[in-house]
Amino acid sequence: MSADKKLIICPICKSERQVGISMFHLINSGKYSGKCRHCSALGNRKRLGSKASYETREKQKKAKIGIKLSQKTKDRMSNSKIGIKFTEEHIKNLKLSHIGVNCGEKNGNWIKDRTKLAKHQKRNDYTYKEWRKKCLVRDNYQCKICGEKYTKENKLIVHHILPWSQFPQERYNINNGITLCKIHHPRKREDEQRLISTLKKLIGSYEQ
Repeated sequence: MSADKKLIICPICKSERQVGISMFHLINSGKYSGKCRHCSALGNRKRLGSKASYETREKQKKAKIGIKLSQKTKDRMSNSKIGIKFTEEHIKNLKLSHIGVNCGEKNGNWIKDRTKLAKHQKRNDYTYKEWRKKCLVRDNYQCKICGEKYTKENKLIVHHILPWSQFPQERYNINNGITLCKIHHPRKREDEQRLISTLKKLIGSYEQ
């Protein structure tokens, strides 16, 4: 046993353990019971029930605010985890415990209406990406209204002049696409209908 450690005995389970000098003085002065972690936790569960109340958890959080660990403590915590390896049985049990937890409707990303998913997937397929790229190249990667250029920070939008949902036969027609910046891209259905003739004129000189 090192010189800066003292041997004490838990008053409940009679187990022996080493503590620092400061903790040893606290025990002798009666400010700390000297119980081991297991016995202390057992007493807390009996006193508070299976789970601590919300008020108790809040008090515990506030009590830890401003507490800074020394570098020696941080190193000791880090070194205590070095070399820890899980057995194959433990890994298998971990995998089994997660089966079905976040599957199906339990998952936060679950989509009830699959028609929306199908629409999203169509807008990300190869044909759509090729159509979008052709429109960008044709318009020289610039907004056709203000001339703003395409950058990583400010990506331009390839807008369908005739709406995607109403004209499926025109979805991949290059003459039905126009490059616009976020400011000039119509956000409402009324604006889309009103601007159809204007946007057509802007790309009128191009051929498919």
